[in-house]
Amino acid sequence: MNTRVERLPGHPARVVLEVEVEPERVERTVDAVYRRLVRRLRIPGFRPGKAPRPIVEMHLGKNALYLEAVDELLPQAYREAVRAANIEPVAQAKIDIIEFGAGKPLKFKAEVDVKPEVQLGDYRGLAVEKRVRKVTEKDVDEVINALREQFAELVTVDKEKVEPGDYAVVDFEGYIDGQPFRGGAGKGEIVRVGDEGVLPAFSQQLVGMAPGEEREFDVTFPEGAREDLAGKTARFRVRLLEIKQRRVPEADDEFAKDVGEFETIAELRADCRKRLEEAAERAADAEMRDKLLEMAVNNARVELPEVMVEQELARMKDEFEYSLWARGLTLERYLQASEQTEEQLLERLRPSAVQRVKAELVLEAIAKAEGLEPTEEEIDRRLQELYASVKDSKERERLMADEDNRASVRDSLRRAKAMDFLVEHAQVSVVEVDPAEAASQAAQGETGTPAGTGDSTAEVAGAAESKEPAGQESPARTE
Repeated sequence: MNTRVERLPGHPARVVLEVEVEPERVERTVDAVYRRLVRRLRIPGFRPGKAPRPIVEMHLGKNALYLEAVDELLPQAYREAVRAANIEPVAQAKIDIIEFGAGKPLKFKAEVDVKPEVQLGDYRGLAVEKRVRKVTEKDVDEVINALREQFAELVTVDKEKVEPGDYAVVDFEGYIDGQPFRGGAGKGEIVRVGDEGVLPAFSQQLVGMAPGEEREFDVTFPEGAREDLAGKTARFRVRLLEIKQRRVPEADDEFAKDVGEFETIAELRADCRKRLEEAAERAADAEMRDKLLEMAVNNARVELPEVMVEQELARMKDEFEYSLWARGLTLERYLQASEQTEEQLLERLRPSAVQRVKAELVLEAIAKAEGLEPTEEEIDRRLQELYASVKDSKERERLMADEDNRASVRDSLRRAKAMDFLVEHAQVSVVEVDPAEAASQAAQGETGTPAGTGDSTAEVAGAAESKEPAGQESPARTE
């Protein structure tokens, strides 16, 4: 088989393969197709599998065997040509058959976008700051207060009247046009009075009620309520059973013991500080790695085929839709709320998609230049981590042995090794950043904002066992 490779002018990442498969191989494939088909054909006058090839060709049509042979041979020849040309296609090839037939070679052209060549710039010894946000007593206080909120309890109080902010324990029945409706009744339900939750008009009507008192009132459901309730007015009969208030524990030794294996509040504070410092270190390290990769990408030269950017945009859109779904939203609702079209959203994401594709290619080029390759043991270990949740051992083994899965993990580990190489060979200077400076830079929108502990409060507080009070159960859920 002969293969000629031509790079298209103006398209550095697009090639044309001109492939010629010798007539002898074509005929062998046609003969194999004939022998396979003749066993299934039922031709009058011949036993199954015994009809001569000319009779089969007459029965199916003169070119039928050759057409079937081309369908079989073309993908094989294309894969062989790709290997021979040492290229990595990144999209489906556009294939044009030039010649085929009895006694003739199979000639075809394949035009395909390929992974572009990367011209690496400086990537060893890059100078970068690792800017770690200093953890203060105020940060520790915020974590302690978040923990106190988690451990807050609802306690019954002796009050004459319900006030906004109280929690009312109620029995209620609701009717629309004299008929009960789904979600319109409950016993011992806890409602935060004055809350702007699912049905604020309901909780507002409870203000001023005394324990044991009964009250009737009308509530009109908003247009955004459940479809069968939207815009309708319900008559509610409510009985107040008791009044509760939320009590937040004091930050003392007893509280520390409730949180975990701590004897004193000082021990708890020390643990919180340690976790905050670890979180700040992780954030600073991640930011420093991002900066290093950005520098390596900016120092390199690579021209991306549009198809790679479009593929990355599609992945980013899927990731974004999943993040919306996890928050109970849809892409359609998000676009409506943000007053933009899907095309505008994708255009906003495009620069990030370009940077992500370039970063992948640059890391792969560094790995190749430095001979960084994961071992089979490392690949197996990573696959075991990925498929540890698959209970069926045979299915797990199948997934781990799958060549596509192994190739994907191999590529991922190779890029990770390249990233580690960048860090190991960088000139890193650690800078402790004052929280006030960090906040000022963040407010100004500077790209060099140091990694802080903004999300660390929730992260550290979340490490403790949550003992939140019973949540509000508003009547007649509207969703």
